Amino acid sequence: MRPIVPTVASLVFLMTAPAAPRADEITDQLESAKKLYQEGDLAGAVGELEFVLQALRGRVGEAFRATFPSPAEGWTVEEGEKGGAIPFLGGTTVSRTYRQVNGPGKIEAQLSTGGGMLQGLAQMFANPQMLATQPNAKRVRIQRETATTTYDPKTKQAQLVLDLGGKATILLQGSGLSGPEPLVELANRWDFKQARALAGL
Repeated sequence: MRPIVPTVASLVFLMTAPAAPRADEITDQLESAKKLYQEGDLAGAVGELEFVLQALRGRVGEAFRATFPSPAEGWTVEEGEKGGAIPFLGGTTVSRTYRQVNGPGKIEAQLSTGGGMLQGLAQMFANPQMLATQPNAKRVRIQRETATTTYDPKTKQAQLVLDLGGKATILLQGSGLSGPEPLVELANRWDFKQARALAGL
């Protein structure tokens, strides 16, 4: 899977390009990296570029977070949203927690790019033979995408996994639920169009 954010090599290329008319935190660091590079301070230039990568990943994370759905009626969003980059994969992971207002329901929503465990899980459920071995697993249509849900009535836990064109994976994990329907409803409210665009699809 191709990383969503620029690589160090691409940032080195940017160092040779003219500076943007409107400076900001990122363009300032790129200019600093360019100056250090021209002075022969390669370690210093790398340090500046690493800062740029971190800042860009943060912006990508914020953009992906904006695609998350608003809570359904009777649900609310928990304060203290989490999100961050996966440096060793060159990807981004963002999450949000939804809680049922008058009930025990809880849904952990996560969107990840850059491959890794979630993409492997989505690909596993996409395999009909693997899907057949999973009790209570069911394929469902979410907007124009295909997802897989599982539900355990004993623990009242549900899961929904959805792969976005091999570039991003959405995972919803619910507890205190009477079925997977709240996950399906939440996923249907997701801005997949924007998420796909951000993922390069």
